[in-house]
Amino acid sequence: MRSHRARAIGVAALAVLLATITGCSSQTLRIFPMPKQQTVAVGKSVVLTCQAEAPDTALVSQPQWRDPKGLIINEAAAGTRPEIYTEPMPAKQLQYLYISSITTAMAGNYTCEATYTNMPLSASVVLETFVAITWTNANENQYATKGKNYKIMCEVKAEPAPSVDWFKEGTSIVSGGRYVIHANGLLIINVQESDDATYTCRAVVIQTGELAERNIKLEVYTAPEMEERETKVEIKEGESASITCKARGKPPPTYSWIKASTRENLGTTARFGVDEIKGLLTFDRVEAGDYGKYICSAVNQAGHNETEIEVEVLVRPRIFELFNTTAAENTEGRLECKATGRPVPRISFRKLSNADRFLNGPNDDGRINIETTSRQTGDQMESSAVITVSRLNRTDDGLYECVAENEGGEARKNGHLTVQFRPSFEHMNNVPVWSWNAQPVNISCIAESIPNATIKWKFHDYDLVETPHVRIYGSGPISYVTITPIDASLYGTYKCIATNALGEAEHIIQMRQAFPPGAVVQARQDTITATSVSFNIVGPPEDMGPPIEAYTVQFKENGNFDWNLAMNRTWSANSLYIVENLRPMFTYDFRFAAINRVGVGSWGAPVTVIMPRRSPPEQPKWRESLSSESLIHGKYADRYELQWKIPADNGEPIDMYDVSYCPVLKVNGKWQVSAPSDCVTEELKSFEAISYEIRGLRPDTRYRMHVRAHNALGFSQPAQLYVQTALGVERSGFATPQLLSSGAIIGLALAGVFICLIIVDLLLLCFRRQGVIATLCGRRVKKHSDDEAKLGSTKPRAPPSPAPLPPPVKLVSTPTDEKEPLKDTGDDGMKRNSSVEFDGRRVYATSGGPIIGKNSAV
Repeated sequence: MRSHRARAIGVAALAVLLATITGCSSQTLRIFPMPKQQTVAVGKSVVLTCQAEAPDTALVSQPQWRDPKGLIINEAAAGTRPEIYTEPMPAKQLQYLYISSITTAMAGNYTCEATYTNMPLSASVVLETFVAITWTNANENQYATKGKNYKIMCEVKAEPAPSVDWFKEGTSIVSGGRYVIHANGLLIINVQESDDATYTCRAVVIQTGELAERNIKLEVYTAPEMEERETKVEIKEGESASITCKARGKPPPTYSWIKASTRENLGTTARFGVDEIKGLLTFDRVEAGDYGKYICSAVNQAGHNETEIEVEVLVRPRIFELFNTTAAENTEGRLECKATGRPVPRISFRKLSNADRFLNGPNDDGRINIETTSRQTGDQMESSAVITVSRLNRTDDGLYECVAENEGGEARKNGHLTVQFRPSFEHMNNVPVWSWNAQPVNISCIAESIPNATIKWKFHDYDLVETPHVRIYGSGPISYVTITPIDASLYGTYKCIATNALGEAEHIIQMRQAFPPGAVVQARQDTITATSVSFNIVGPPEDMGPPIEAYTVQFKENGNFDWNLAMNRTWSANSLYIVENLRPMFTYDFRFAAINRVGVGSWGAPVTVIMPRRSPPEQPKWRESLSSESLIHGKYADRYELQWKIPADNGEPIDMYDVSYCPVLKVNGKWQVSAPSDCVTEELKSFEAISYEIRGLRPDTRYRMHVRAHNALGFSQPAQLYVQTALGVERSGFATPQLLSSGAIIGLALAGVFICLIIVDLLLLCFRRQGVIATLCGRRVKKHSDDEAKLGSTKPRAPPSPAPLPPPVKLVSTPTDEKEPLKDTGDDGMKRNSSVEFDGRRVYATSGGPIIGKNSAV
């Protein structure tokens, strides 16, 4: 029995043991990640997951984590996140362990615990830490200064300790020469611009196999180096100006400016502006005191440099003193001119009436001398110049211009040198004063003098006394006397005496009684045609009265003995004395008289002239005084304009002109027609023609040109001229003469357009039933009376008849018009004037009327 019980107990124990073994294998805790030992870099975040595995997870309690010290790691409070905490997930029987940033102190064995039907469950994991490669002082951009030693810093930390090596632009660097590898960086001896590159600092941890690289860009800074430039600049007062300094350097330097004399920082000074980037110093309204030395300073991280620039302010001259001066004739006169400016102004003088300036020093054989001096006055220079004129005369009087100039500009000012002189009447004439029939006259006296003169009058060497017939106005320097000569005693010699402090002068005026002129001394015919005759007249002496102003002539047919029925003409003195519109082959008597302001003189002895028979016109004369043998060089290559004067027609009216031209050559000093077949003659059907343009000439060719006048009795002698055309091409610059006028051409063009429109409208009517005609035909017919009432009559109005042409103007009177003396035809007694152009000069004629004007025939 004992054996059976023992066997039973053994079986039961075996069953329990098997049950225990079976239960252990079916419920357990697992930690993820799976490795039992894990290595984590310091600073990294870690999460561990503890998961229960059992047939019935509901029988497993919530897992808990313990730290290496065996302390339970709690869950994080709401809203907090400590360095290490847990986070449960009951539904899945999970428990998370969070380590936000692991440190070496956190390394150790972490255990997860739970129970299963009061059976303890446990699992653990060992966390080990290491320090990864960390760059602690290794900026990716570093800066060195040229010429100095510089260490490229590259401090690296790691556990285990790393090894470090260097590369420049991918090329390995070893210690030696200018490179020294230190534990915390790469030392470069005497940095140069060639060291500007990208360097690589490489760290390796052999134990962990960790590798890291750090690219460091090294920029080599260079201290500012001033560029060469002019050491002196000039600026103008009152203007805006700027000066610049430039420096080379890396990085680009910034600039500042100071004035050397005051040590002012011009960047903060009024009127100045400084561009720190461009190095530009600007002046607003430059002042004279801005001259001096200025220092430009350039600064960057590598150092600084400076340069000195001298500024010269150009101050435009200003004349501040130039006073008028007065001196007597034959003494010495001085004008002094003072001016300021910078640099020192140069002063010169000129007389305003003369374009040339005086030279500094002696002028005019030493009579005029100019002396100049200069000195410093504050910020500017002062110049002074004195012009001294010895032995003054009246021509020295006037305005003198002082000119001060320098590089800044110029200034001008006028000063007057007044030369005092005794009275003078040199500009007064000695023409007698005439009076007649007790007409009042003025005798005047103008005395030139400085100072002004006083004037008194004498008559027959006695002081002139005012009477009702003698009035004196003004006592100097202008005075005049009004005299009414009621009797002959007031005629005679009047003397004007002018006096000032320098002396006196006198002027004699003859007052004479005037009479009409005497008889004409001589009148003889000069040029005679069939219808006109011109005279040469020798007038009477003028000692008995005023100058001759005109001549008058009476003329009549020889058989008529009554001069009261004669015709007359009047000419101004010194004009062309010509009588026209006479009858051919008639005999005329002419008598002449002179006219002055007093009246008409006595008639001279008659002159008898027999008019020649009617004949061809006189030879035309050229408008300009040209010799018939002279060669004229034309302006154009293909044309030349002839201009002539209308000749006398010799009894028959001119009805046409002909113009002929032939190419000529000069052979043995004589002109000869080169080719008679090339001669051309053109007729001008006009009696008024005075010019004609010949076209179609050959370039650089000599022509003989003739102009002849024609009347019923034949041609005149030709007016001859030789012309050489200019060089050029053989073509005319003129369009060919049009057969139709411009108005006719425009009218024809409009008519053609209108006809084309009608044809198009008819075609549209025939083929498309469209157009204006189709529209008009398709309209409803209206009554003619309504249309006329609304639109008016459609009948075209006749154009207005042209205004009647004015009657032809009669230029001269025919002999039949003047069978009796000319009389006043108007109520106002005005004379009718007539005129005619003869031989290029206009002659005015009047019938017994007053003289129209001097130097033109009346």
